[in-house]
This record gives sequence, structure tokens and C-alpha cells, in this order.
Amino acid sequence: MVGALGVVFGDIGTSPLYAFRVAVGIADASDAGTVLGILSLITWSLILVVTIKYVAFILRADNEGEGGILSLVALMKLHRRQETRNRRILLLVAIFGGALLFGDAVLTPAISVLSAIEGLKDIAPSYADWTVPIAIAIVAGLFVAQAFGVARIGIVFGPVMLVWFATLAISGIAAIFAYPEVLAALSPHYAIALFLDYPYYATAFLGAVFLAVTGGEALYADLGQFGRPAITRAWLVIVLPALLLNYFGQGAMVIADHRFSESTFYSLFPAFLLPAVVLLAAIASVIASQAVITGLASLTSQAIRLGFLPPMSVSYLSAANPHDVYVPVVNLLVGALTIAVVAGFGSSAALADAYGIAVAGAMITTTVLFIAYERSRPRRGARSRAWAAVPFAFLLIDLVFILANAGKIPSGGALPLLLALAVFGLIQCWRIGQARLDGLRMGEQVTIRDYLRGRPAPTVTCERTAIFLARPGIEVPRALAEMTALVGVRFERVVIVSVRTFSVPRLKGEDRIKVERIADRNLVRVLIGVGYLQRINLPALLGETLNELGVKPETATYIVGLERPVAPAILSDWLAPVLAVYAFMARLALRPTDRFLLPPSRTLEVGMPRRL
Repeated sequence: MVGALGVVFGDIGTSPLYAFRVAVGIADASDAGTVLGILSLITWSLILVVTIKYVAFILRADNEGEGGILSLVALMKLHRRQETRNRRILLLVAIFGGALLFGDAVLTPAISVLSAIEGLKDIAPSYADWTVPIAIAIVAGLFVAQAFGVARIGIVFGPVMLVWFATLAISGIAAIFAYPEVLAALSPHYAIALFLDYPYYATAFLGAVFLAVTGGEALYADLGQFGRPAITRAWLVIVLPALLLNYFGQGAMVIADHRFSESTFYSLFPAFLLPAVVLLAAIASVIASQAVITGLASLTSQAIRLGFLPPMSVSYLSAANPHDVYVPVVNLLVGALTIAVVAGFGSSAALADAYGIAVAGAMITTTVLFIAYERSRPRRGARSRAWAAVPFAFLLIDLVFILANAGKIPSGGALPLLLALAVFGLIQCWRIGQARLDGLRMGEQVTIRDYLRGRPAPTVTCERTAIFLARPGIEVPRALAEMTALVGVRFERVVIVSVRTFSVPRLKGEDRIKVERIADRNLVRVLIGVGYLQRINLPALLGETLNELGVKPETATYIVGLERPVAPAILSDWLAPVLAVYAFMARLALRPTDRFLLPPSRTLEVGMPRRL
């Protein structure tokens, strides 16, 4: 349970640094009615969105223990070639939801670190000018550290966040004693009264209050690392009480002082404790940012395995945790964008308008997918069907929040949307290009029978075993056909290997490898199945199988066909630019030799252009 605090709840746990301050600052009011209304909105948002929607419902939609948008995609097998219109639409919704998380990964470290470092001006106003440089240094160091892994220090994340949540709770309790009447905000009627008193600020209040629930998506995304019981206990026993106590403490302080402060969080602490609290807040914000960065890297790795992105270099930083990965290209891009955001916006208050809409969009896509998943399950009895209708209420809540955040688009909210659209566009270009390439491959596919019947007499016979890689569904890889027809080489034994990623996180032992002996005794097909979270070390996977076939693994030669997609010569329709982008991405993609960890000294790459 403590371990979950450092990974799952870092983002939502640092929201008290800025969420309440932004909400109260909308009306610039410190009267009891306004403050109680905001506290009531925060309370019931945390209860409805996080406690009921995620903890009580969505955490149950696991794919063999794994959670997140792509786990739902795999669970419903949406990534397969679909004929039905509804399933294609659901897949597009899921892809856009995943793309929105890219924008969230850029903004979360920026706003978390900035809001923590801004406490320096409460220590001494002269430190205010150092906020942005220090924040940039912390963010840069955080992204540079990804290449070295944080597993060794990650063990302390949970205890540190436990101290953080204890600090939130204790500081809140102390302030509540100054104005215990603030606890009346537990009643939802104060939230309704707030809308009646400030009808023109209704959407602004909702958009600000939503900042208190950002990070709720992490409960589902990190389900596979800690499990539903640990996440549920941590939320109900530690996180939710600590958050509410701190928010209520900030509200009590504002009412008791009869004035709005730009540092409602840091005003809870005496001056002599501020340096320690600022340091703790900075560490907590780094931990929150680390969780988001790791989450995006894991999401990218899963997207690659499910065919949504081109193969990229992925480093596995932990032998025990498949989610702890490092994707250099993504890390560099997100790090550069985050530093640019910190420098460009300059304060957490300015970032508040940009932050939130990406998370709101990701949440609503999860809700839509969850509804589709629930509707696809067999239901018996009126009570069961009524229970299945509850998620539609979550959809209504999500719609309210996304409409409230839509008002932020002109003042910064467009940034995460533009980032998401760019990522979504690249994913679609890759998917369309891959579909086009697969169609060309299938159109000229040679069956095993035709290959054996039509192959010419060999010019050269090589007394070695050759292992050819073939995409699932392709009987004879193009490299084998070309070497036989054009070069006239025949190997003593040919092993055709196909690797298929399944819709489950992991495949166990006997389900992973199947051997098919073909009519020609020297021709064997090996089918390897892997889950979308499993690493692919092809020589290691094939070792035992090759021994059973009488082949010494260290003597086999791997032959890899490298198809170089070439864009159409004439840009005649809308598809041509898409294919041009796909061809560019394909040239930058990780080669199969590196992707499958093939030994360079025993691997032959055969290059073949392919006109799209």
C-alpha cells in the first residue's frame, strides 16, 4: 500500500499546491459562502470521480490484472482489423485518449514543479526571480536521470509520499481548529449555492476544481503494478482523508484571515517551517512527475507492441517491473517540451488554464470505453442491467468537466490539444501505412506449397540453418523468396519464425511457442506468441526449440528482410501525404535486428524497396 503512494498518487497528491488557490482566485473572494462552495465542489468531485467512478467501478475492468486505456483496447480486441463501424470509432476514441496523455505528460511536471518552487517567495520575496531557473534545472535533471533508471531510489518514493500526505493532513487539521465551521462544506448544498451566487463563474469554478482530481486516471493506469486492493486501501485510508483535510484547512485559513492569499497552501505553515515544506513539496512534485513520465514510457511501449506506433528503442530498466521502461526518443521530446512550457508560462497560475483539459479528455475516453466494455458483457436480471447503466452517469459528469475546461482553450488549453492532435495524426499515418503495406504483402503472398513447387534448382547450397522472420499471416517471407529466386541460394534447413503480440499482458509457457513441420522436412515454421507487456529476446525464446530440432542455436543464421517503403511518386489524393509521412517514420523505425535482439555477427539484412 505504501508503494502505491509513490507511483499512483503522486499527481493527485500534489494538487493541493495549486487547485484550491486557483479556484478561490476566480472570484477573488474570501467570504465563507464562496469558500464553502468551492470546498464542497472539491469534496464531491473527489468522491464521485475518483472514489466511485474509478475505485468502485473502473478498477474492476482489468485485463488479467492490467489497467489503462490500451489495456481496455486489448481487452476488447479493438486493435485487430475491424469491420464494424462502432468498433472502429471506439478504437479512434481510445487512440485519441492515449494521445491526450502525451500532453498531460508535458504539463504535469511543469505545473507540479513550478507550484512547489513558488513557495520560495514566501520565504523571501527576492527569491521569486529564481523560481523559473530552479524549476527548469529540476525538470532537466529529472528527464536526464531517466536514462540511468530510478529503480534504486524508487524504493523511497512510497515512504516520502507517506510523509507528504501526513504533512497535508496535519497542517489541515491545525487550520481547521481555527474555523471548525468549515466542515459544513461536506454538504453538497453549498456547491449548489455557489452556482446560484456566481452563475457567470460556474464553468470557471468547475474547471478550477477539476485540478483537484487530475491524477485520478493514474489509479487505473497503474493497476497492474499494485492491484486493486492496495490502490483502494491507499486511497480510502490515506490519500482521500489527507487531501480533504488539507483542502478544508486551506479554506479555514482563508475564511479566518478574511482575505485571499496567492499561497493558500504555504500559508498553513509557520515561517520557520517553510524551507523544509518547500523542499518536501519539491521532492513530492518530482516523484509525481516521475510517475507520469514512467507511465507515458510504458504507454508508448504498449502502443508499439499493439502496432499503433513504429518500433522504437525501448530499454527495460527493471527485470521485475515491465512498466519501468525508458524510450529515448519520447523522453527527449517530452523533456524539451516541458522545459519550453516552464519557460514560456513562467508560473503555475498561468499553467492552470492549459492544464486539465488533456486529463478531462483522457478520462472521458476511458469512460466511453468502459461503457462499451460493460455493454459487451452478458447481463442477467433487471438489477444487473440497472447496475450497468451507472457508468452513463459518469459520462455525464465527465461531459460537464470537459465543457468547463473547454473555456480554457483560448488561454492555454489549446496547447495539450494541439500536442494530442499531432500524436494522433502520427499514429493514424502509421496505422494507415501499415494497412497499405500489409495489403500489398497479402496480394503477392506465396504459399508454402507454391514455393516448394516452383523454386528453381539451387546454384549454391549453404550447409547452415537459416532463420527467416515473417509477419503473422505471411507463409513465405519475401526475403526467402528473393534469395531463392534471384540469388539461387538454398539452405540446409530453413526455419520461418513469426512473432505475434496477443491481447493479453503475458502469455505463459506452453502457449508461447508452436512448431509446425511442413511437407519438406527441412522447412519448419515456428509461431511465437507474446503478451503486449513481455520483452522479445528472439534468440533466447528460440533456444530450446532449435535444440529440439537438432540445430545448435549458436550456429544458426538470422536473415531479416528490410522493406523500405517508398512514398507514391505523384501526390494525387489525400492518401499520398499520409503515406509519405508513413514512409518517413518507417525509415526512422527500429530495425528488426535490434528490436528482436538478434546477434549482429550472425544476422544478414536483405534490403528491398517497396512502392506504396
